[in-house]
Amino acid sequence: MIIALLFAASMWLVLSKDWLRLIIGISLLGHATNLYILKSGSRTDILPQALILTAIVIGLAIQTVLLVFAYFAQRSEKLTDLDEMKEDE
Repeated sequence: MIIALLFAASMWLVLSKDWLRLIIGISLLGHATNLYILKSGSRTDILPQALILTAIVIGLAIQTVLLVFAYFAQRSEKLTDLDEMKEDE
């Protein structure tokens, strides 16, 4: 049940037009996926745990890059809405 709520909240945040909400939604989606993989695997199997650890590291790297992009986009252009960025191209 909690995994479904995490997926729903992450989809709601990803469909938002704000940079920060989008980044938090992507991060939350990764966490929900990791919980789903952990719940579906057995406790003695090492493979799901290794995949989750790898996914956490990759997710953290992606989140860091997206936060840097959002910071510089907001700093240089004062843009927080994704639709405004599309119009300025």
